[in-house]
Amino acid sequence: MFIHSGRGGLIALITFLCLFAAEVYTRLHYHSNDYFQEHSWPKALACLAAAALVWWLSPHSEKHSADPRFEKTWLVSHSQELPIAESEPPFFKLTFFRKQDSLFFIPVRLWPWLLCVLGAVLYLIPSSMLP
Repeated sequence: MFIHSGRGGLIALITFLCLFAAEVYTRLHYHSNDYFQEHSWPKALACLAAAALVWWLSPHSEKHSADPRFEKTWLVSHSQELPIAESEPPFFKLTFFRKQDSLFFIPVRLWPWLLCVLGAVLYLIPSSMLP
């Protein structure tokens, strides 16, 4: 049973789907049913793709300064009558996960880093040592 809160269980689903897609791709491209099991780079690349997807779907905290008038612009003049320009939101930023979501009691914001580390470990460990 997965221990998750909110939408955190989808992190495992995203990772599984990326690994499954990597295996299907290697079977079709290399015409071998054992290529995915014999080589470590498809697993590492799938973990990095999962990390990128989880990062893209996770919320990002915005940095706030002490005085909101000086948050996005440089102080050009001493006049405080000029309106502060609003910055545009990032283009096509989709936020699916919430800040309180977690998987195995680890918050969503840490999972992209963990998936990158998992990809590096899977790349460095020889495939003959993996089950």
